[in-house]
Amino acid sequence: MKEIFLDVSELEAPKPLIEAVLALEQLQENEVLFFKHRMNPRHLFGEIAARHMEYEVLKDEPGDFLMKIWRKNVSRS
Repeated sequence: MKEIFLDVSELEAPKPLIEAVLALEQLQENEVLFFKHRMNPRHLFGEIAARHMEYEVLKDEPGDFLMKIWRKNVSRS
């Protein structure tokens, strides 16, 4: 599985959401997106659900959020 890393932690709103949505639209079945931000991206969860994707939050601490996102029915290895 190909890993793609998107770090938007230095961007100001609304750029993090825009960059994330663009990355979701381009995500292929054999790819997993690692998304890093300085806060929990609450608006992104609806975008993930609308695209029938899955995610796992890896870290959710003040100033540090990391999750991985992939298309459903694809191994996360």
